[in-house]
Amino acid sequence: MDVYLSERIGKLSRSKIYNLIRRGNILVNGLTSKPGYNIKQNDVIKVVLPEPPPSEIIGEKIPLTILYEDKYYIAVNKPAGMVVHPGAGHFFGTLVSALVNYTSELSSLGGKVRPGLVHRLDKDTSGIVVAAKTDEAHWKLSKLFADRKVFKKYHAFVWGYPEPESALIDAPIGRSSKNRKKFIVSDSGRKARTCYQTISNFGIMSSIKLILETGRTHQARVHLNFIGHPVVGDLMYGGGLRHLRCLSKKEIDLGELVLSKVERQMLHAFGIRFCHPFTGENIEIEAPLPADFIDVESTLRSGC
Repeated sequence: MDVYLSERIGKLSRSKIYNLIRRGNILVNGLTSKPGYNIKQNDVIKVVLPEPPPSEIIGEKIPLTILYEDKYYIAVNKPAGMVVHPGAGHFFGTLVSALVNYTSELSSLGGKVRPGLVHRLDKDTSGIVVAAKTDEAHWKLSKLFADRKVFKKYHAFVWGYPEPESALIDAPIGRSSKNRKKFIVSDSGRKARTCYQTISNFGIMSSIKLILETGRTHQARVHLNFIGHPVVGDLMYGGGLRHLRCLSKKEIDLGELVLSKVERQMLHAFGIRFCHPFTGENIEIEAPLPADFIDVESTLRSGC
């Protein structure tokens, strides 16, 4: 089907057609299909082209929780469910749109669709995102990230009880060859280091804190899955219902109750620390726990 369509839609290459099929944008007789599907006579093929991304960010009046601000940087508490910058299928309602509406002082080094952004968080991870107001502030903080002089702290709920209670996970991370949206621990990957410490043991789940020494995509989620304790609610990295197998009736009921309250991976970037590149001051920013974290912990404590 990808060959057939690429020959008939001049504006789209075969690779773009392939990606549209995989995303479900191309239907055969009203159903999703595969790029290798063999076209049959009388098949009805519907091609839905996604909206092109905007050439520049349009500011939107979206509430922001400002945690820190000076003439160089602004740190905000991103809620779960908010995309940081525009991408495929997410052009509006982004954190960048809110920042552009809030201030005209954002660095240009991230390009037209990522003004100010020095780093990012996954859509369903909540917590601190820092943006730069000038180009100089941007590259100086970016260098601190590259030199591993920015310390990012996370709070997570994971399945099971990690042993030992605290440890360093030193395992390289690379992109999965089977699913390009996923990352895996791989000898050919880039160096990745995550320190964790268990805070509370609730039996079927634990509350932990993490410090990320490196900043690989999905790093905390990949590393925790690698040691057998994936983030609760993280369906991409093994944090779903399968962990309820072989548990007692009471534990299964508690696990199902917790998962009924969870709508995302339970990962929150609650802290960031770095030496201010201009003032030399030690900057430490913290974000309070979101409501769903408080609710899950209360549920686990009452069920123990």
